[in-house]
Amino acid sequence: MYKHAYQVLTALTLFAGLMVPATQAQSIMLKAEIPFDFVVGEKRLHSGEYHVAQINQATTLIQSKDARSSAMVLTTAAQASKIADAGKLVFNRYGDQYFLSKIWAASSGMGREFRKSRLEREVAQRLSEGAPTVVAAKK
Repeated sequence: MYKHAYQVLTALTLFAGLMVPATQAQSIMLKAEIPFDFVVGEKRLHSGEYHVAQINQATTLIQSKDARSSAMVLTTAAQASKIADAGKLVFNRYGDQYFLSKIWAASSGMGREFRKSRLEREVAQRLSEGAPTVVAAKK
């Protein structure tokens, strides 16, 4: 009986230990009011308030406040040359189209970078090189 109880206790401890990083990784990194429609990966999202969360080391979730629209994309780590006081989202703009390209956390030099999607590369070829547009995160 003690052996079975020990096995159950060990399994529960292991499960609890694995869940802590998973719940911490899902914490919201940023909130931002985005005043224009934009593209994340291959998905178009409408203007509005969005929450940005890093799901794991390589995956970032961008979700509207009402959770009706979202995009989950692979990202890579980015390092800023200087630490910004406020978090921000950086978009590449081509004409009237905006593509999310980077996310910077507040009070940190760490950020996430998005690969250019096929759609963004096609639009960039048709139009002149994009101009960056920055949206500040809410505090």
